[in-house]
Amino acid sequence: MKTNKRLILVALILICLGIGSYAIYKNAELDEQKSYQVILIPKIVDESNDFWTSLIEGAKMAAEENNLQLQVTAPDSEDAYEQQNELIQWAIDQKPDALIVAPTSYTQNSDMLQKVKDNNIKLVYVDSQTDRKIEDAAVATDNIETGTQLGDYAKELIESTPIEEPSIGIVGHVKGASTAIDRETGVRSGLGAYAENIEEVVFCDSAFGKAYDLTVDLIRKHPHMNVIVGLNEYSAVGAARAIKDLGLKNKVTVVGFDSSLEEIQLMEEGVFKGIVIQKSFNMGYLGVEQTAKLLNGEQVDEFLNSGSKLITMNNIYTEENQKLLFPFVGEQQ
Repeated sequence: MKTNKRLILVALILICLGIGSYAIYKNAELDEQKSYQVILIPKIVDESNDFWTSLIEGAKMAAEENNLQLQVTAPDSEDAYEQQNELIQWAIDQKPDALIVAPTSYTQNSDMLQKVKDNNIKLVYVDSQTDRKIEDAAVATDNIETGTQLGDYAKELIESTPIEEPSIGIVGHVKGASTAIDRETGVRSGLGAYAENIEEVVFCDSAFGKAYDLTVDLIRKHPHMNVIVGLNEYSAVGAARAIKDLGLKNKVTVVGFDSSLEEIQLMEEGVFKGIVIQKSFNMGYLGVEQTAKLLNGEQVDEFLNSGSKLITMNNIYTEENQKLLFPFVGEQQ
């Protein structure tokens, strides 16, 4: 009996030692897993804009899943490239492990972003790009491709209606932003020969009210204008509001980019004839995921297309498109 008791005691001691050793090992392993510091600088933080709200939410989810400490800061408006440069300098001074940026200007942010690389900070672009290849990776919509898709759809609408002479206006967001440049290029390509019928291109500086006023001015200057293309949520919604208030929804074909509850409602009312939605939640999520891979020494794609989809009244209610339009209902990723 004494021998058995001794054997049991020895066994218990060995088990306790084993558990203790395993706990020490796991604690050491966790200590080795560094929590990287990452700063995200989008073009704006605006709760009234579903695109940026969704992108930031996707970034936060990926940061949590990848054990990254994510801080978000942004300029006051999408056209404030000088303020964004100041924020980039501030971010450099914080010495993060990585910086994720949606460049406000195709040309005016390049020098400051080069300083990021000069300070050995990983640099990832989301949404937009610059005139120089500075970044380690980029995640964005293929804006020329989606612009072409929207332009081609506008051409179909022109050819399917009794418009003898199309008169087209483009309401852009920020002049000089890579997204505006590429989308306009794509729209012109998709329109084909009808691109010659573009009367004017105006820029609203990503402000709903200015897009509204510019659209009213376009109609006054070109009373026969019958097609308007909005190149982001601000410009598209502002233009659609104006066309609705002017009572022209059956006379002016409006197509645009991005999705929000208001855009969906305007489509259901017949104001929008089509919108190209970006997968903004995926863009933010994948941007942070690519950043985590870079920091862990893994291979990443230089450019990752986060995807887009043309939405019309013919496909708006499909299960797949409802998930894209309402990404926070059900599964996010």
